[in-house]
Parts: sequence; C-alpha cells; structure tokens
Amino acid sequence: MSELISRFSFKLLIKTRLLLVACFTLCAQQTFAVTTQEQARPFRIAVAANFAPALEILLADLPHREQIDLQIISAATGTLYLQIKHGAPFDLFLSADTTRPELLEQSHLIVANSRKTYAFGQIALWSATQPISDLSELMHYSGKLAIANPDTAPYGMAAQQALTHLSLWSKVSRNLITGININQTFQQVRSQAVPLGIVANSQLVMNDHKGIIIPASYYQPIAQQLVIIKSSPQVELATQISAFILQASSQQTLQKLGYLALESSSKMNKVTQ
Repeated sequence: MSELISRFSFKLLIKTRLLLVACFTLCAQQTFAVTTQEQARPFRIAVAANFAPALEILLADLPHREQIDLQIISAATGTLYLQIKHGAPFDLFLSADTTRPELLEQSHLIVANSRKTYAFGQIALWSATQPISDLSELMHYSGKLAIANPDTAPYGMAAQQALTHLSLWSKVSRNLITGININQTFQQVRSQAVPLGIVANSQLVMNDHKGIIIPASYYQPIAQQLVIIKSSPQVELATQISAFILQASSQQTLQKLGYLALESSSKMNKVTQ
C-alpha cells in the first residue's frame, strides 16, 4: 500500500510541476499582451539616425511585435535631446553617445537606473570609387577627406582621435569635409562627392560595402546609451523593449551588423592622444 501511495504521490508531484510551468508561461505571455493591448497611444522610440536601420532589424524579432503600435522617430542625437527637454512625448531614447543621456539623467527626466549602454560603434576608412587595402594609404593621400563633425558627432570625434593617433590630423585637417552627422558623411562618400571618408562600419556592413576597419584602440569607445523617458505612460513596455535590445541574441545581431561586443568594448582602455 505504501508503495502505491508513493507512486501516486510521485505522479501527482509531476503533474503539479507541469501545471505550474504552464501557468507561469501563460501568465508571462498574458502580462506582455495585456500591456501592449492597453496602449493609450503609440509607443514612440526616439533613435539616433545612425542606429535607426539596426533598430528596425532588431525589432523584427521583438516578441508580440504585431500587437504593439510602435513609432520610430529618427534624427540627430542633439535634436532628439532638445525635443525631450521640451517635453516631446517619447517613451524610449536611443542616443549615439553617453553625454545626452547623462544630461537627461541630471535633469531628472529619465526613469531611475534606466541609462544603459546598448552598442559600441566602429569606424572605418572607405572609398566608393577605389578599393582601399590599408590605412597606410592615408599617409600619401592629399585629396578631400570626409568625416562627421568632431564637435557634435561621436563618430566624428572618434575619426579625429584616430587621425591624431596616426599623426595625420595636422596634415588632413585642411582638406576635411565635415558632415553634420555620420549619415551625411556616409552619403557624401557614397555619392562620390568626396573620394574618401571615415564612416561607421555598420553603414558599410548594412549596405554591403567593404572598408578598412580602424582599430578600436585608436579612439575612445563610441558608447551609445538608451534611457526610458520619465514622463512615458508605458514604462513597463519601455523596460521590456530595453531588455530586449540588451539581451544576448540582440547583441549578437548587432555584432553581425558592424558593432563591437559590449564586453570587449567596456574593457577597452581609453586611447592616449
């Protein structure tokens, strides 16, 4: 009899565990679904122009994507920052730098502890008219060189640091064509208006072009951070999407798109100019 009771208890225990697992799974799905179905207005993501194409690729795999009314607003990081400062109804902000998220945090405009690094950019030397085999070609180059504005664009600042590291800044600075952001610089080179330029490696990867990647040790890491806007009525959904962007599989996708891995980049020493 005792053996029969033991067998019955064991079967009951297994059934109970299976039922609990099913309940937890169902509850998790319902939590996400209820959140998305209760959207009072579209969920708005303000994203730096350089990252917008990568974000679109990532969000294609977002769970329950079809249930979420998503709007993506793409512009220069500085422009989006000013809009948020003036009350723009954004929920999530993906910046191209760390400066603006830090300023928003100091102004108490973001959800506490929501500021996180989601990507590290890479820069590359590229020409749309002639193949480039090595960075040493810059030593003998005397034509126009396109870079983003170092004073306002993180990718432009990285380009300046790399050229300084190569002892080329004083030589090329008089021939620079500076774009207002890295997207404009990419277009200047792609349209062949400028024969050579330093662009984002992700732009080359996503447009099937090949350039020479500039070693990350030549410039300070291009850290891109996200924050959840404090005035958002959908903080829970913003937290879920933030976690989705930061999860391992999303980060692996970003590496395939030309970004650096978060772990290796965070350990990188700052470059000495």
